[in-house]
Amino acid sequence: MSDNKVTDEPLSFEKELSRLPLEIKSILEKKEKKFSKFVEVLKEKSKGKDMGVFLTPNVELKNNVPTPDFDKLTLNFLYDDFDKPLPEFNPRLYFGDDFDSVLVEEKVKDEQTGQEITKFVLKEDKNISFLPTTVQYLRENCFDGIYDDMKRLGSSIVYYDTRGFISALKTIDIHRNMLLQKFEKYVVVYAGAGSWLRGEKSNDFDVFVVIDDTDVKRMPRMQVKDQLTKIIWQMSREIAQVTGIQIHIQVYLLTDFWDALKDAHPVMFTFLRDGVPFYDRGIYGAWKELLKLGKIKPSSEAIDLHMNAGTQLVDRARKMFNEIAMNDVYYAFLNPAQAVLMMKGFNPTTPKETLKIFKEVLVDKDKVISQKEYDNFEEAVKLFKSLEHDKDTKVLGKDLDRMLKNADKFLATIKKMFESITEDKTKSSFDNAYSEFITQLSQLPNFEGLKEKDLVKNFEAEYVESGKLPNFTKDSIKSIKKAKVDFDLDKITSIEVNKVLKEIRNLLSELKSLRDTNILTEANSKKLSVVYDEKNSAEVFMYDNKIYLIDFSKDSIFEFKAKKFVSSKMNREDLVDNSKLQDLELTGMLIDTIKDVLKAKSLKI
Repeated sequence: MSDNKVTDEPLSFEKELSRLPLEIKSILEKKEKKFSKFVEVLKEKSKGKDMGVFLTPNVELKNNVPTPDFDKLTLNFLYDDFDKPLPEFNPRLYFGDDFDSVLVEEKVKDEQTGQEITKFVLKEDKNISFLPTTVQYLRENCFDGIYDDMKRLGSSIVYYDTRGFISALKTIDIHRNMLLQKFEKYVVVYAGAGSWLRGEKSNDFDVFVVIDDTDVKRMPRMQVKDQLTKIIWQMSREIAQVTGIQIHIQVYLLTDFWDALKDAHPVMFTFLRDGVPFYDRGIYGAWKELLKLGKIKPSSEAIDLHMNAGTQLVDRARKMFNEIAMNDVYYAFLNPAQAVLMMKGFNPTTPKETLKIFKEVLVDKDKVISQKEYDNFEEAVKLFKSLEHDKDTKVLGKDLDRMLKNADKFLATIKKMFESITEDKTKSSFDNAYSEFITQLSQLPNFEGLKEKDLVKNFEAEYVESGKLPNFTKDSIKSIKKAKVDFDLDKITSIEVNKVLKEIRNLLSELKSLRDTNILTEANSKKLSVVYDEKNSAEVFMYDNKIYLIDFSKDSIFEFKAKKFVSSKMNREDLVDNSKLQDLELTGMLIDTIKDVLKAKSLKI
């Protein structure tokens, strides 16, 4: 059951069959072959007035137990006669010349009254009865407390439903029965309301439930209402999982309902005037009759309340105009103005300062904002200050409309400026990034003094094509070269700039890694590694015209002075500038001094 979704869509025959046992499903599928052609004729004759067809099995007593017999079906047809009520639905008049080809008229005795009645059965299968009814007939039966049609709907199988009316009534009948089984003592009225009860297609199926709270003594009335509302809604959700239709329920306490009627609440009057009762302990009919007779009238207090409400709503509307002018219109001018000034390099300022700088820079100096647009901006600021300090200031609708139009024009101008400034900054970003790229190329070995064109060409040959840099750098170079051509022709777009900036950053990163690797390799080649006593290590190198020895085993640094190594005050951090490394000539005397200072028994260089 949890797999079913609430869609507020009319039930379909396929969906209905999917929930039935295979045996019953098989019977109905065979029956459909016999009545489907009849239904097509039915639809054709209705000329858009048909509301759908639903099937009900005949119920027979077996061992004093009511048992449905799906071999004998009633094909129920619902016709829309809301605008022009029919005195009765006559199948002979409805089908005309086609009657004898689709239906057979039979005279049978009613089991309860013994009177002779007319019954219509399908010519194709006499075990299928045809029972038409109209919307108005169904409504009148509900007003008369006759719910046979509703009960038939609750146990029916929907064949098709053009407006959701049948599916909604089926859902309501199931829900009503569940509610009455649990709370019949307290339910006064269960009625529907809304356009769907006039046969109009709708997704809003409104239901009113009035609960008798006059004998509630053990708990507060509102607590009773809350608990009942939760239970009633939970029932409707469970049913909606099966039928696909979610009914919208309004729960009222009887005392509150009477009070609302006294205060002339429009919802209650509409409920009484247009509603249809699906369960009534007699009070709904009395209410409706009193309303027709004009006996339910608003009290003087209710009239005063509605009158005062009108005055309050007018005042509220005026306040809303003021609020819109104070906040929405004002900030619609101020925020974009501050934003464009920030893009021009100015820090956020007070509204007064913003107005001043805006005029000096954008109106008087750059002349990108007209005096009229500035005047509109100034008007919004002045009005804001006036409303802020003078509560009696009133904004008229026509003034608000004019200012909103001015704000639209102002914002359109600012957007164009944003696009222009953004484009300029984007191009400037490319120019700076490309200049940095060329500068980095010019610092490569043997690239000093080359022209820009030769720099890129040589870089491609020596570093890209040679494979010293990853393969993706080939595409990066192509993108950069194309972007440079487009930039010079003033054809480059913001999207292209953002893409090529990423390419340049990646290429410069690879270039830095390559340069660091080369420097490190060159530095390592100028240092001599020493292994002594087979397990200890040291390093000898010339740094800034001085010879140093680092004993890693003892974490000691020595400097070569007066033909011997002596302890040095230098730290490793003082010897990290690889540009100061020099080539070292290894002599026999230097090897002997290394061996002495390390006190090595064996030495390997």
